[in-house]
Amino acid sequence: MQKAYNIRMQKKIIILCIILKLLVPGILVSQQSQSSIPELLRIPERSEAPRYPVDMVIGTLGRGNAPLASYNYVRNLFNRVIGGYDLEAEYNSGNLSGENRLEINSLRPRSFRLGGGRIEADGYVSFLIRLLGSNESITGEIYLKLIDEAWVIDDLFLEERRTIGEIRDSFLYDFSPYERFY
Repeated sequence: MQKAYNIRMQKKIIILCIILKLLVPGILVSQQSQSSIPELLRIPERSEAPRYPVDMVIGTLGRGNAPLASYNYVRNLFNRVIGGYDLEAEYNSGNLSGENRLEINSLRPRSFRLGGGRIEADGYVSFLIRLLGSNESITGEIYLKLIDEAWVIDDLFLEERRTIGEIRDSFLYDFSPYERFY
């Protein structure tokens, strides 16, 4: 009986050793090598918010193949818009449509997502933009033009505002991302 007990204990110890060998090195390696993993691929830690490199509506975030200066201009511009800045002053024609102005002002954007930058065939640069308010968002496309070594807005197309819940619900079943006009 003692021999049977010893055999069972040995099996349990072997199983425990195998489990520990599988678990412990993985934990130690993941903690030590986490800094070598690119940030976009890392799983957020407990103290971090999730990172979303892709917006479900406008696609991949970032500058795309647009010039870095144009991307920085648009990013800084919409950071100011979040603070209440009026886009009117940035327009090449100086005439932001009243409808677009009303949509942006009434949304009171709290954040934005910018992506899909590209150089158009006519030399303009365009970006997909998504402005996020507390309950609603607006998606659209902004066109820039380089005039005298300065970027200015040439045009801005906006879709109708949608509630954030409506977007989440519709993409849960039927993914229909924003499509460019041109």
